[in-house]
Amino acid sequence: MVSMSIFSKFTYLIFLTTYLGIFFLRIFHFGFIYERPSAILLECIPTVSISFLLIVSCLIVERPILRKFEEIIKKGRKSRGSLTESDIAECMRCYKKFDIAIAAGDAVGFLLGAGSTSIIEAAKGIVPFEPAIFIIIELQSVGVGFLCYTINVFLIKRVLMAGCMKEIGMPVNENLSQNLNIAIVTSIYLSVMNMMTIPINLLKNGGEGAFQRFVVYFVIGASLNMLICFVTYSLIIRRIQEREKRVSRTLLEETKKLAESTKKSASTSCDQSAAVKEIVATMHDSTELANNIGNKVKHVTGLAEKSRDAVVVGSQALQKNMQELIEIKNTNLLTIEEIKELNKKINGVWDIVSIINNVADQTKIIAFNAELEASSSGEAGKNFHIVATEIRRLSDNIIDSIKEIREIINEIQHASDTLILDSEKSSSQIDAGCESASALESGFSSIMASSNATAESTREILDFVGQMTISSEQIFITLQQIAHGIEDFSVSTTNISTSSEAVKEIASQL
Repeated sequence: MVSMSIFSKFTYLIFLTTYLGIFFLRIFHFGFIYERPSAILLECIPTVSISFLLIVSCLIVERPILRKFEEIIKKGRKSRGSLTESDIAECMRCYKKFDIAIAAGDAVGFLLGAGSTSIIEAAKGIVPFEPAIFIIIELQSVGVGFLCYTINVFLIKRVLMAGCMKEIGMPVNENLSQNLNIAIVTSIYLSVMNMMTIPINLLKNGGEGAFQRFVVYFVIGASLNMLICFVTYSLIIRRIQEREKRVSRTLLEETKKLAESTKKSASTSCDQSAAVKEIVATMHDSTELANNIGNKVKHVTGLAEKSRDAVVVGSQALQKNMQELIEIKNTNLLTIEEIKELNKKINGVWDIVSIINNVADQTKIIAFNAELEASSSGEAGKNFHIVATEIRRLSDNIIDSIKEIREIINEIQHASDTLILDSEKSSSQIDAGCESASALESGFSSIMASSNATAESTREILDFVGQMTISSEQIFITLQQIAHGIEDFSVSTTNISTSSEAVKEIASQL
């Protein structure tokens, strides 16, 4: 399982480095200080057991950390989008906490395990306990333990764990140079401490052949130190070289892309600068156009307000005219009524004229009879005959006058009828005029409402044009700033293009 792979590799690595570290120390302890080469392999069980026992406790502490780390990595490999912020935070926490137990395990394990060599030798009664040798051995053990810790952290944390985190999109700074510096300092310290065991051997075991032993031990010690330094450096440096090659390849590719992008950006920025300048000129023209529109709208607003005032005056005149038409209509109706009343009275005159006419007819008959009687009376009725003749003539005159009166009455009636018809026609025309005036008044009301709406709209348009003019001026200023910014960006892009070409050359050299 993937969840066990890192822990398995960690377990194998920590046991391997522990054993090699103890074996390396025993060469100097039992080979140089105590001159018991057979004890290097045959009597290593106590020291190795003590060191392994302490390092196993380190494995117990590291196991849940690595298991949790592997669970998050496995989840991220299935779906990167399924990782939550808490998962990422937990993964980073596991990454940071990983090496704490290793440092304690390696330090304490080598300090108590490998450093117990002098105590074990004294307990066996082989050599007496010597504090100076004990301190030298302890300092050597701490150095080897720290070197093993550096290798373990480098291979597991900086390489394996960091690689898994990068695989799921969580980049981590490996900081390999710092590991190399620590390894160099540790190797120098350890080489110095190891080579101090050679003069200690000469002081403990002098006599014949001391110089030859010194040369042999020096060559063996120097070879071992060079071997451990070579293995450590080659392990870390090879990783750094691989990382630098990968980074240089990536850098070269990215600088090529950057160079192409900056060239395109420079060309695009020049085009954008020209476009923005055109936009600035257009916005300047638009600002002037907006000012002209504002002036035109002000003129239209004045005309609309004048039209509204004219409509108000016309509406008032129309209302006055309509009122006068109503008064004329009422007067005409009253005249018609009076003419009708006159007709009625004329009809009454007809009755009187008829009575008079009848009276005249009767008088004429009576006068005619009187003339007949006067003619039959002779001289005595002569005067009566004259009177009767005059009465008959008067009756004829009255009848003639009545005919004239009838003709006049007929003319009056005809005239009154005509006047009634004309008055009624005038009333109809006045009604039509009132209806037209009403319609015209409604039209004037609509026109006045439209004029008010037009005046209000033109005022709103004027306000909007004013705001648009202000906005256009602000946009014009902003575009000028953008134009200057684009020109600066174009210069910067050109500089970046030049720099990217230089970086491209450097990356190709790497």
